[in-house]
Amino acid sequence: MSRPLRIEYAGAWYHFTSRGNERNKIFKDDQDRETFLVILGESLEKYRVELHGYVLMSNHFHLLLHTPIGNLNRFAQRFNTAYTVYYNRRHKRSGHLYQGRYKAIVIESDNYLLELSRYIHLNPVKIKQIKRLEISEQIDYLRKYRWSSNLGYGLLGHRKEFVCYSNVLGYLGGDNKGGRRGYREYIEESLVKEIASPFDNVKGQIVLGESGFIEWLYEKVMKRCKPDKIEQRKSNELVDEISQEVIVETVCKIFDVKRRDILKRRSLSRAARMVCIDLCCKFRVYHKSLREIGRELEGLTVGGMSQARRRLWEKLQVDKKLKSKYDLCIKLLNK
Repeated sequence: MSRPLRIEYAGAWYHFTSRGNERNKIFKDDQDRETFLVILGESLEKYRVELHGYVLMSNHFHLLLHTPIGNLNRFAQRFNTAYTVYYNRRHKRSGHLYQGRYKAIVIESDNYLLELSRYIHLNPVKIKQIKRLEISEQIDYLRKYRWSSNLGYGLLGHRKEFVCYSNVLGYLGGDNKGGRRGYREYIEESLVKEIASPFDNVKGQIVLGESGFIEWLYEKVMKRCKPDKIEQRKSNELVDEISQEVIVETVCKIFDVKRRDILKRRSLSRAARMVCIDLCCKFRVYHKSLREIGRELEGLTVGGMSQARRRLWEKLQVDKKLKSKYDLCIKLLNK
């Protein structure tokens, strides 16, 4: 199995998790959990990494991390190694504690930070024996669960000094009485209705974000790295490459226009041309630079493509017929 691609840059946000080897427990009692949090706090301070949420389960943990200086790997190596050494000494064992390397998914904070925080904090009530309880009992269990940052989000008396609460609470009015109450309601309402997992939207198993964020990530971060062949192949798996010809043919079919009409500069089918430009960027940016894509579209500049995509986005907000055709193109290309 190829190892997962590591993406590091200053300001990155991550969903970080590790599981016990062969799904074995990594916490045997509360002393293990307390020590884990001490080591976590020391590692956060040493490497200037921010923690915005966590939960400890019996055989795995979840962290919501922000790396202002882009040093996730150094933090992870120290943190996971330090806890493994402690655990092995205390329980008189040897060998790997975790199942392989840690898993870190880069996330687009603006769109997924609040949702991902909820996912992390709901973990304690997702285990089978708790899910079978009445909703009122699940809420009570969640309110009493000690090994999570959820309590600190709702109640000042349960806060940890190494957890940052303000960013997530900013989406619900701020770190104040109203924001904290709103967060508690946001979490507990999710027990009443079924919510989709944010990880349904993960691209290539390594990025959780919208297309614009992924384009930026690939162009500004991943293409400047020097990955090995395995990692290069993994980065290309974010989206399968679709040729320009296939995209053009799809747009021509849906908009009922000729190929020449959407490729020439002063096209009479401007809406179709803008859709073509947008889809070429959306589906091909992982394999070619924006500049290369522009050259293949009759010599368009990167700025010209950005303007076309911005105009398209504005039209999509008000033109339902155009939006319907645009969505159909994406559906066909995703098959």
